[in-house]
Amino acid sequence: MRRKSNRFWITLKQKISQLLRRFSRLPEEDEISDEPIDFSAPSVPYYADLSEKFNLARIVLYMILFAFVVVTVLSSRHLITYENLYYLVKDVSASTITAQSEAEYLNYPISESNAAFTVYRGGLTVVGGQEITVLSGSGKQTLSENVSLSYPCVRAGDQTFLVFSRGEKDFSVYNAFVRLRKEYTEYPVFDARMSKNGSFAILTRSADYTSEVIFYDSDFDKLAAAHIGGYVTSLSLSGDGKTLAALSLELTDSGYVTKLTLLRRGTTGITNREVFVEGVTAIQSAFADDERLAVIFEDALRIYRTDGTLISEIPFEGSTPTFCTVSKGYVSMLFTSGQTLTETELAVYDKNGGSVYRVKLDAKGTVSELAADGQNVYVRMGSRILYVSSKGNRLSEIAVHKDTLTLLVTDSGELMACTPAFAHRIHPDDFTPLS
Repeated sequence: MRRKSNRFWITLKQKISQLLRRFSRLPEEDEISDEPIDFSAPSVPYYADLSEKFNLARIVLYMILFAFVVVTVLSSRHLITYENLYYLVKDVSASTITAQSEAEYLNYPISESNAAFTVYRGGLTVVGGQEITVLSGSGKQTLSENVSLSYPCVRAGDQTFLVFSRGEKDFSVYNAFVRLRKEYTEYPVFDARMSKNGSFAILTRSADYTSEVIFYDSDFDKLAAAHIGGYVTSLSLSGDGKTLAALSLELTDSGYVTKLTLLRRGTTGITNREVFVEGVTAIQSAFADDERLAVIFEDALRIYRTDGTLISEIPFEGSTPTFCTVSKGYVSMLFTSGQTLTETELAVYDKNGGSVYRVKLDAKGTVSELAADGQNVYVRMGSRILYVSSKGNRLSEIAVHKDTLTLLVTDSGELMACTPAFAHRIHPDDFTPLS
């Protein structure tokens, strides 16, 4: 059998060599003629020879393709299962429907006020206390599963999403059609994050440490665990899934210190780096890109590299942000000031901490949420959404349902206003400019 296989590859190599020689062969001098070619003749020798060469090339390419397919199938036999093929067909079908149309309203079973929402594959995932619902962009339901969650939470990547109930001892990972994995933890789960590539991190605790952050890859294998003596206040994961960041607050003899723990996947394994900032509390952290981490403290915005090096520091000059969000390399923050706390200012910075713009807003009502699509920002105040675009030079607004629970920004820059029973898709052009 091995001798026949060797003979096949030798024959294929000889055919390819012959083809290359024929294509590279130059015409002999006696073959060159000044006589014009008679294109009305039944056969022109030059084009007949060229056609023969292309026909031979086609045969060789078919042979190479066949050999490639055979090698690929043999080397990936463990991945070719009925279940994988079944979900591949369903996934292609759902993606086709999503690409063909996007529904203005996405309806789902009525959920309670503590339901969790996330944009997932152009559609929406809704996690309530009794049911998980996944909708494609066209509004088609691809998954519905009964659950029992006291404080539902959801985190989504590009292909999968993670569900847990804060304070309970388990978590699950789903795709658009089925639950892929359920895992139980010894201690309660308090938070989690998932990257675009499917890697994720779980925040729990252990017998010896107040906080334990467990780092998983997309195949559910444990990569590392960070044991932290203090309480973790913020957890973030880079889009490529290579860097995990945990902010924690720890007491010292002289007061307290904020600790930034960075776990980074490399070619030699997991590296651990810790950064300490004394006497100041961190509010939130998020990755501006795969190599830059934005950490919002009470007194300043600090941008770090994934090795813990400080890139820039922007002081807040006496004011503290009330809302913060990071999107597509931009950090957006709302500051409220004045004696009656009615003066609202929006500040947007780039991934290196450089100021993009600052603008004062006419906040008619109490601000309840901040969302962003890069440097374009949405501010929700009750049933009114203010849209800030063009580097703060264009302000527009739109009215939404009074029962809106949260705002989600899609990858295409559209807005989803989620209520207990439906999500309304809003395009930036739907906003009315303010005079």
